[in-house]
Amino acid sequence: MRRIKKLPLSVYVQLCMIGISSILTIFYSKHIFHVEDMNQAFAGIFYAFKYIPIITVTALGGAVPGMVSVLLVFLYRSIVYSSFSYLVFVYLILACVVDFMARKKFFSSVYKTLLVSVILQLISGDFWGILLFLLAGIDVSSVPFQYYVTYFLNEAPGCLIGCFIVYLVFKKLTPEKKLLFGNGKFYVKPEFLSEDERYEVERRSKIGAVVMQIIVFEAIILGISAELASNTLIPTMKVANSSTNNSLEQRSWEHATNAEKLESLVSIEVLEGGTADSDGFVQQLGGSVNYQVLSSEFSVKLAMLISIIVIPLAVFFNGYAQRRIARPIRALSKAVSDIYNSKEIDIDKKVREVHELQIDTNDEIEDLYHAVDLTFYRLMEYIELVKTRQSIEDQLNMEKSANEAKSRFLSNISHEIRTPINAVLGFDEMILRETTNEKVLEYAKDIQSSGKTLLALINDILDFSKIEAGKMEIIPVEYDVRSLINDIINMASIKASEKHLELKLLVDENIPHILFGDEVRIKQCIINLITNAIKYTERGSVTLDVKYERVLEENPEDSYEEKIALAVSVTDTGIGIREEDIEKLDQAFERIDEKRNRTIEGTGLGINIVNSLLNLMDSKLSVKSEYGAGSEFSFTIIQTVVDAEPVGDIVKAFEDAAKSAHEYHETFHAPDARILVVDDTRTNLTVVEGLLKQTQIVVDTATSGMEALDLVKKNKYDIIFLDHRMPEMDGIQTFHAMEEMPENLNKKVPVIALTANAVSGSREMYYKEGFTNYMSKPVEPIKLEEMIMSYLPSYKVTKPGDKDYVEDTTPKQETEKEAMQDILKINGIDIETAISRCGSPEVAKEVMKDFRLAIDERSGLIEKYFNEKNYKNYTIYVHGLKSSARAIGALDLADKAEYLEECGNKEDVEMIEKLTPSLLEQYRSYINKLGSLFEEDNSDKPLIDPKELEGAFLSMKEFVAASYFDSADDIMNMLDEYQIPKEYADKYHDVKRLLAAVDRDGLLRIL
Repeated sequence: MRRIKKLPLSVYVQLCMIGISSILTIFYSKHIFHVEDMNQAFAGIFYAFKYIPIITVTALGGAVPGMVSVLLVFLYRSIVYSSFSYLVFVYLILACVVDFMARKKFFSSVYKTLLVSVILQLISGDFWGILLFLLAGIDVSSVPFQYYVTYFLNEAPGCLIGCFIVYLVFKKLTPEKKLLFGNGKFYVKPEFLSEDERYEVERRSKIGAVVMQIIVFEAIILGISAELASNTLIPTMKVANSSTNNSLEQRSWEHATNAEKLESLVSIEVLEGGTADSDGFVQQLGGSVNYQVLSSEFSVKLAMLISIIVIPLAVFFNGYAQRRIARPIRALSKAVSDIYNSKEIDIDKKVREVHELQIDTNDEIEDLYHAVDLTFYRLMEYIELVKTRQSIEDQLNMEKSANEAKSRFLSNISHEIRTPINAVLGFDEMILRETTNEKVLEYAKDIQSSGKTLLALINDILDFSKIEAGKMEIIPVEYDVRSLINDIINMASIKASEKHLELKLLVDENIPHILFGDEVRIKQCIINLITNAIKYTERGSVTLDVKYERVLEENPEDSYEEKIALAVSVTDTGIGIREEDIEKLDQAFERIDEKRNRTIEGTGLGINIVNSLLNLMDSKLSVKSEYGAGSEFSFTIIQTVVDAEPVGDIVKAFEDAAKSAHEYHETFHAPDARILVVDDTRTNLTVVEGLLKQTQIVVDTATSGMEALDLVKKNKYDIIFLDHRMPEMDGIQTFHAMEEMPENLNKKVPVIALTANAVSGSREMYYKEGFTNYMSKPVEPIKLEEMIMSYLPSYKVTKPGDKDYVEDTTPKQETEKEAMQDILKINGIDIETAISRCGSPEVAKEVMKDFRLAIDERSGLIEKYFNEKNYKNYTIYVHGLKSSARAIGALDLADKAEYLEECGNKEDVEMIEKLTPSLLEQYRSYINKLGSLFEEDNSDKPLIDPKELEGAFLSMKEFVAASYFDSADDIMNMLDEYQIPKEYADKYHDVKRLLAAVDRDGLLRIL
């Protein structure tokens, strides 16, 4: 059952006012004809209260109560005194004016209230008197002026009392009680009003104004139409002039001293003349052909009657339309605006408020409301969906950022991790070269093996981060199967021997020995499998089995390539894997049977990396295992055959090579070979020269890309090593410029990139650019020799055992000892790191001397680009400082340079500006720290004649101008055999420094 809504108290107040006003006004109308019989004093008091009910009800309650009261009085008069019901028109005019004044807040002060009273006196006295004279057929202009003054003054008591009653009500009542009246909202402060009331008071409702304008316009049109129709369809009875004159003579109008009396006389006249008029009207319709135009009296009466009906109806219709049309639309508009202006946390609440709106008009407005409500419901669903998606996307971005941060972190610390390892391996390399003690030699080889294993572990972590970032690529190249297996066994045999395991090798002798595939990734997969097998096997053996099958093409006549399926399996007699644990193998950092294997070292990444790499090579890992008995890991990959010659008996060759292992010495001599090494840091060039000194290779060096381009036009090289990061023209740009030069004599020469980036994947980038290979810095002696050996023409190389190979029997211990003593005098360097990087104390000393000679120029360039805010070149030179500082063991300086290199790459200007001054100060302090290396005992050297010295400088200038730096170096070496006069000492050292830096422009200026 539908619940009946309780009416508010204000409605009952309005109804009471309407009832009281109507009763009092009707009571007055009932006694209007007795005015002549009344006592004058009583009649004055009686008529003073004539308009008070309508004035107070309309001013307090508004237009609707006022118009209802007027209509009730009109109905009463129409029923009881139909002939003069039009006289209610004066109440209608008063109600309209009073409501207008009330809405304009005219009852808020005494002066405005008096003004309202004056206006009402004019309307109820003079204006109404004029209308009544017109109704009586009297010429208004013939009425004396004192009559109008009398009419105005006679209405003063009633109008004043009514107006001040309203003023006192609005003045004394509380805001809550004022709001019980319709117009009370215009006389309270805005904070007491509801939103709808505020809209009405402030007249912000545009649609409400439009609705009212439409209704008023229709009311005017209706009134005019009714007037015209009445004048046309109902002609007025022709009245003889004598009859009218008789009527005027019979009435004594001089005694009508106020509007009330005048109204009484007019009413009585209407009642008495009504029958005669009707008879005359009927006769006129029946036989007369002379129609008279409507009299003015009839027109005024008709206009009054139409106004009495039309105006109240217009007010009622406007109120209804406001409630039915304007108010629902306004409520909906406000609710939507609240959603638009609300904060994010309040949107749900505001949408619920739209849903809870009570709009039940059963028309298009309600349909619009439901459409808007549903739209917001769908919109909120979409917003929640977007938020959910955004949340998921944010989580993915966070995970992606975390992975990228992890990759960046691993990339950034890789060099730091490698530094101590390389230091250990460097010292171990010195032991391997110099020791003759077999026990020490054995220990050194163990250190070498363990260090390389640790580096491999670091590479695994870096590769995992690379795979996670989706940047791992497969780069197929030609490779030798024998070399591949040899490297694998060399790396695994030591681990196996440590645990007293037998490492078995089974290789099909008919496997083609040159294949096309990603050798590095295949080797990585096999080594991971063997390493895992050794870790989880306590006794027995680990077997590597490599075999192949030929792959038959679907259309062999269309294929020009022979392919094989290379099958690799690693079998162990270890602990095995439970059936339920096999699925865990592919999970990163997952350890199988953790409780049992807690003492086994490892990251849990090996199998995950293997699976990822095999997936990239269109293969997968197969696992067979029996818990407690052992496991077998296997995979098959398709490889293209380059050379079908069989690999032969690899097992026997490996055993022979193991037996012939002995102390380290240079692996080859190549006195006829010539290579070019390009690096913007002279220190790095000195390191390479020192490492290759025993190989007898001719090493040319260049400190810039432009210098390298000049050299490749003049000389034919066997190999070119090209540093990636150089100022002005980097290694990649230099390489492409070489390719495009028609006069380049080395277009088909192998070009190997030098890079400090240790993250796996660098080689893919260099291969794409067209480089033959790449080598990471700092350069390792063995890898450097292996790299050169793999690309030098065989006829230029002699190896130990060849008849042309000549052992270097020159004693080195004395010179190495002297160099070590010099280095020990220096503060601020890590001697172990310096020797590890340079290969020997003698080379380390030369590198430090080159480093010192370049400090003025290099620090000046860093400072120049810093001041110019040229952060690109600034970063390149700081990068070079990082590399050269590490080469001499200035680790703190190198760390600062590395951090500022990162800041330069990130364009962190604030940190660059903060730290660069201290970097330059520390960098320049090495001028004094390394100064002892240049302190030589020149007492036994002859003093050179100044003229001869000037001639030597002049010759050097000519050689430098022609870019013959080797000849200039020869002159400088000659000058080293002499004492330099003090006045030329500074110039001599500047020339030596600039010559070491190959600074052509600087040399030409100073020479």
